[in-house]
Amino acid sequence: MSYCAICNGIEQADTRCPKCGTSLSDHGRFNDFLGPYSPYRPIDDISMTNGYLDLARHQCMHVLSCPSCSKSYTIGFAEID
Repeated sequence: MSYCAICNGIEQADTRCPKCGTSLSDHGRFNDFLGPYSPYRPIDDISMTNGYLDLARHQCMHVLSCPSCSKSYTIGFAEID
């Protein structure tokens, strides 16, 4: 079973904004934003229908935003086995 080191607090999302270079703020898993019950659904179940290839690529998709220029990004982070 694989897991996301960022979701589990082992690592931090150290990613910079491609537009202005400011450090991005992590707002959690993309799948949690897909509906009111999304955080309670099995991760692999919702990953099959979220529009990304995260399940096949063993990635955890996170929503990040830039506090300087207000751009938002969805970025995949590698899951650990």
